[in-house]
Amino acid sequence: MIGSTGRALAPVGRHFLSNLGNPHRATDGVPITRRDLIAAAVSGAATLFAPVALRAEDESFKFGLTPVFLSNDLELLGHLRSYLSARIGGRIELVTRRTYQEITALLVSGQIQSAWICGYPYVQFKADLDLVATPVWHGKPLYQSYLIASAGRKVDDWTGLEGDVHAFSDPDSNSGFLVTRALLAENR
Repeated sequence: MIGSTGRALAPVGRHFLSNLGNPHRATDGVPITRRDLIAAAVSGAATLFAPVALRAEDESFKFGLTPVFLSNDLELLGHLRSYLSARIGGRIELVTRRTYQEITALLVSGQIQSAWICGYPYVQFKADLDLVATPVWHGKPLYQSYLIASAGRKVDDWTGLEGDVHAFSDPDSNSGFLVTRALLAENR
């Protein structure tokens, strides 16, 4: 889970907002390695949230979600809203958008207070964002991608899919874009 720092929008944030839609945007000249991406991915989701005081009783805490949450996740989203509401002692407004870039823009600009996003947007905008929580699975921080193939097909790893069609998703998604892109780059 990533939260806005509450600071004024830094130059990198303004650059991001003016550069939406460009999947090849700069990272301030610092190359991002696969290790950086994997480490950042661990910071993507949250199961815990620190208490936050709201400015007014009727003001809601705006929490951003990307399309990784589908409408069939309504029960999970209900639990998330209840949990966060109990932790902060106030009303939670879940804000959904179509892309990571849209949610990140809202977060960096201060229009939402926190979001459940993958680690790459955090790596891009560390100066503007604070890491609040990391996902924990079976007592350990974990983030992983899955390779899914037809049940009758023998595929041991991603190289077994050579020549097949691959569907990419959001260019800021670790699982939906960056992992495959990194694997392809390593094996040119």
